[in-house]
Amino acid sequence: MSEISKRAESFVCRWLEKRGWEIFKRNYRTRRSEIDIIAVRGDITAFVEVKYACDGSGTVTLEKIDESKQERIVHAASVFIASHPPSGQLRFDVAVVRGSHEELRMETYIEDAFRP
Repeated sequence: MSEISKRAESFVCRWLEKRGWEIFKRNYRTRRSEIDIIAVRGDITAFVEVKYACDGSGTVTLEKIDESKQERIVHAASVFIASHPPSGQLRFDVAVVRGSHEELRMETYIEDAFRP
């Protein structure tokens, strides 16, 4: 993982914490997949995919979360749920972060971005 990707994930964690979320786990990995952030607030567990794009990039970062990527995220979530059964709602969120090494900003945060 690149240094800027790590910084983007840390930025999203701080952003979520300011909004009352507890960061339960970062970079949860299985043999085939990974979840960037698992956050909990009240009875909601959010599996958060973080995408970073530098300023000036024409990249449409949401398109990078195609059906195959979604399936891998859902697989990792199912493995996590098997060992940490949640008591409430589950959702899959996407955070799009833009900026430079010096300054990051949340461009878009999509709650319940996709469903299995």
